[in-house]
Amino acid sequence: MLANDSTEADKRRAFFLVVRTDQAVAELLAECPRCGAITSYGLELALQAVRCSECSLSMQLDESDLKGLPERLIEARVRIDALIAPTAAPD
Repeated sequence: MLANDSTEADKRRAFFLVVRTDQAVAELLAECPRCGAITSYGLELALQAVRCSECSLSMQLDESDLKGLPERLIEARVRIDALIAPTAAPD
């Protein structure tokens, strides 16, 4: 069986959202389930298949993953705010 056809490989894929602190830019990182390599690509390509930069395995963020990003971002924002709060100057 080809890895591209494997639903098991699809279940083990991992995607990470990276936000740059110096620009309003976000990109996705995809961790290959076959070789573990990390491939980055633009957020606009999120619903298109991308290939691992090392082994060429095809990976794709599905729509349900993409729809989950806003909730994860809210949770991340709460954690970031908690880190910033102790360093904020008192009123």
